[in-house]
Amino acid sequence: MLVWDNLNTHLTAGMRRYIADRDWLTVFQLPSHAPDLNPVEDIWSVL
Repeated sequence: MLVWDNLNTHLTAGMRRYIADRDWLTVFQLPSHAPDLNPVEDIWSVL
């Protein structure tokens, strides 16, 4: 299982091909801004 955010490097064609080639991999893509699902998002503005 992969929980995937929308970081621009994660949206590349190569990464999409990598995932598509693995039938066993289940991907859950997070919305663009989801601090309730990914609490680290609130920290980036402070760093």
